[in-house]
Amino acid sequence: MDYIIDNVEFITELVKSAFIGIVGIFFIGLAIWIKTKEDRWNFKNICIGLLAGGMALLLISVSMVVDSLQDGGVIAIDRNNPVWVILDVIKVLACVLIFVIAGYIMRSKRIKENDMYDMEITGKIIGYDTLTGRTKLPGYAQPTVEYIDPYSGEPDSYVVNQDINRKKHPIGSEYRLLYSREERKAFEKKSNKVYREMEVFFFGLAGLIFVAGVVKLIMNVL
Repeated sequence: MDYIIDNVEFITELVKSAFIGIVGIFFIGLAIWIKTKEDRWNFKNICIGLLAGGMALLLISVSMVVDSLQDGGVIAIDRNNPVWVILDVIKVLACVLIFVIAGYIMRSKRIKENDMYDMEITGKIIGYDTLTGRTKLPGYAQPTVEYIDPYSGEPDSYVVNQDINRKKHPIGSEYRLLYSREERKAFEKKSNKVYREMEVFFFGLAGLIFVAGVVKLIMNVL
């Protein structure tokens, strides 16, 4: 009876590990698919999050499989072996690096605001990002706003990182943006706030993974 229970637990752990790995692969594949549609949809924070999350889930899945095989007696691993300690360190650092990179990408998208120096400009909505699953409510989507750069005089565009009502803001209607004289870029306050929140989230997650990894390594060595 104990043998059957042990086998069931072993198989259950393997299934859980495989499921996490499949989800990770799905996230990565979805991000790549969205990227191939960049002519219609912008490769923004959703793709970055999917890639970072997918790679992290794959690393976690591989680690869980190794642990399950070891606990099931299929393989024998000495966790105190320097090789495995180094591999564990690499795994933790890889996860941390993924989210740190994602955090820096979010920071690069965020515009430093200066209420005394920024100016308001008016653009026109030229399209909507209607990628399936992106909108929270039917009839809402993220607009792409075209504007004339006040310094160069050249047309440019900005994708608003929030869903707005398409009926109230049809294509061709005006949409107000802010313009950073310092960075020579247009931005929108709410979208800027979203990028800031995602930046904090990714950096915070990287810190948590690093601390959890260090604790686990110490427990394995002791």
